[in-house]
Amino acid sequence: MYYQSTGLRAGDRIVLADDSNDDWWKGVIEDRIGFFPAAFAHQLRVEDQVFRCNRTFIGCKEQGQITLKEGQICVSSEGEHSGFIRVASGKKRGFVPCDVLEII
Repeated sequence: MYYQSTGLRAGDRIVLADDSNDDWWKGVIEDRIGFFPAAFAHQLRVEDQVFRCNRTFIGCKEQGQITLKEGQICVSSEGEHSGFIRVASGKKRGFVPCDVLEII
């Protein structure tokens, strides 16, 4: 079964069953088992918090910010600093305002 048939959606929590292949991982979502592109997922650590961007934010690279689109998922293990939090989304890392994020 591939990711289309597992109903994989942004923000889903997947129990990783096999990550031995660099491109495709095997995972479990509720009662479904299937393969999905590794690039679609981020392995979480215990201290990580998962967020969804509730409105598009255009970041300023010079200030270490990143751009996030509405609905985009990001992860952080850091706390808030002056209204901003450092997050990772895919290969991008940088600061975004806390008020554009909601915990999921």
